[in-house]
Amino acid sequence: MTAETAQDQGPKILVVCWILVIVPGLILGLRVYCKVMLSRGFGWDDATILLAWTLQLIYTAMITQSVHLGVVGKHVNSIPDRDAIPEALKLVYISFVIIIIGCVLSKTSFALTLLRIVTKTWMKVLLWHIIISMNAIMWLCAICYLIQCSPTAALWDTRLMKTAKCWPNIVFEAIALAAGAYSGLMDLVLALLPWPVIWKLQMRRREKFGIALAMSMGIFASITAFIKTAQLVNVTHVHDFTWFCSSIVIWSSAETGCTIFAASIPALRVIFVRMRSIHERSGDGTNADANRRSPGKIRKFRRPHDYLFFCVGDDAEG
Repeated sequence: MTAETAQDQGPKILVVCWILVIVPGLILGLRVYCKVMLSRGFGWDDATILLAWTLQLIYTAMITQSVHLGVVGKHVNSIPDRDAIPEALKLVYISFVIIIIGCVLSKTSFALTLLRIVTKTWMKVLLWHIIISMNAIMWLCAICYLIQCSPTAALWDTRLMKTAKCWPNIVFEAIALAAGAYSGLMDLVLALLPWPVIWKLQMRRREKFGIALAMSMGIFASITAFIKTAQLVNVTHVHDFTWFCSSIVIWSSAETGCTIFAASIPALRVIFVRMRSIHERSGDGTNADANRRSPGKIRKFRRPHDYLFFCVGDDAEG
């Protein structure tokens, strides 16, 4: 057995990708619980991020199947069943389109969340610019991914490559790099935008810092976006694509998973605030009976800052 034959990134791909879909999924589930059961604040941002996670789940299932076919994660020369290559690569190419859409939807969700808390006109304009431009660029990238060859099947079936008409590799590589870099930059902007809003709240500096930090976890999504972008040079490595696509598979899932995780964390703080409140009031014997009879109020968001107050608790005041 040669060293090349022994190399197989398939198991690593499966473990990492499923962790990246399960952990954000659990956090997202808690977010939805908070919105539906505690606040009646379920909105378009929540529906959008649920769709993004669903697409990530579909992506992970398709990648799993491509690995189980014995193709993805291996050097092309070490694949035992070469007839399985076209089927596996078809799954990979289609799944890449799905995760591109899922990724931009997850970022759109966070931008929609910020639209619920900002009051400045320039911030609203900036957020709508991010939503529109990012969706236009990423959807265009997804479309270009499929139309770069005619017929499209030539992307995964090399037998059709001789008669197919395809763009030069450098063309799609440039499109993918530009889209990836822009996506990472917008993640950074979205991560920093909550700071001026939260810093004006009348609350302790430590509390403001903690909330702003929680709402800025999207910076990790920005980091993964830039790392994934650096890996995109391998997307046109056609001679050993089954091996070189492994890093792209993982980092594409990481970008979407990190965005979903980061966008869901702030809404969970209400759970800790209420647990702390229940604990503090349970220590007061005079109010214990009243507390047992009076469950926490369910809120309906009506003003822009109501959603932010839901995230930070009752100790914030604009």
